[in-house]
Amino acid sequence: MVEGFTPSATQAIAEAYAKNSRFICLATEEPTIYGFNGGRDREMVWRQKLFPAAAKYFEAIFHLVPGERVTRWYSQWAPAAYVELGHADSLVRRVTKKPDFDFGFFGSISRRRLKILRQLARYIGSEKSIRVVSDFPTQEDRDEAMQSARVILQIRKYDEMGLVSSSRCNTALCNGRPVIAEPHELSKPWEEIIRFSDSLEKFYSDAFMMRTMWDGIHRTQFEKFKTKLSPQICVGDALKKVNLDLTPPKLQMFLNSKVPVPQAVKPEMQQNVVQTESALID
Repeated sequence: MVEGFTPSATQAIAEAYAKNSRFICLATEEPTIYGFNGGRDREMVWRQKLFPAAAKYFEAIFHLVPGERVTRWYSQWAPAAYVELGHADSLVRRVTKKPDFDFGFFGSISRRRLKILRQLARYIGSEKSIRVVSDFPTQEDRDEAMQSARVILQIRKYDEMGLVSSSRCNTALCNGRPVIAEPHELSKPWEEIIRFSDSLEKFYSDAFMMRTMWDGIHRTQFEKFKTKLSPQICVGDALKKVNLDLTPPKLQMFLNSKVPVPQAVKPEMQQNVVQTESALID
């Protein structure tokens, strides 16, 4: 489950946990002494405050923000490891729309983001060349809007936020569009995949140039994306780090009991992890 808990949601988790449900949490935010992401938003302060009550029911926590400090914070409640939102064939969208905007931006709007978008519009000479979606449409509508732009912009919401949006980068590439980003303090591992400008001033000229070569740039970025953020790299290594036992609870009880393994089970199944409870019982 993805982090973002309310008291009622935590109660539902507790009830399911009591019935042998098991949970892995995908934590998307950076913990700080002020709240998630520096506590700039009241919602982020509230979410970090409520997190521990739900976290005690998790068997593992995978966090998207890199750093040992972040891992230590989440490890207070369960084994934790850093993961990335990488490539999977099932995530690649079918491109159905030809772009008629130069740039696209998708996400909540802050004064900082609005200022940069307006500056880029002045640089290219037309505000109509930037498609902005600041609400939260359905995935289908969001994807269609994203495909209407040649290049997707990655802009920090606040000056203090140094983390690149891995979800925006991932979704853009899976929609057939390249990404141009302003400088970010926490750019790993995306600095090896998408384009990060050396400065905010250079961001405008880099974006201007990318719009004419967007198709070829996307192919290059996407090939790097598939190689550098494969499933094994993104979640396979994390599973090893947390040493998670994925055996279903009832099967684990059976394996730990002193009941002899039925003779009908093939020898090779006795030597390896049994894949399903029904196979063992049969």
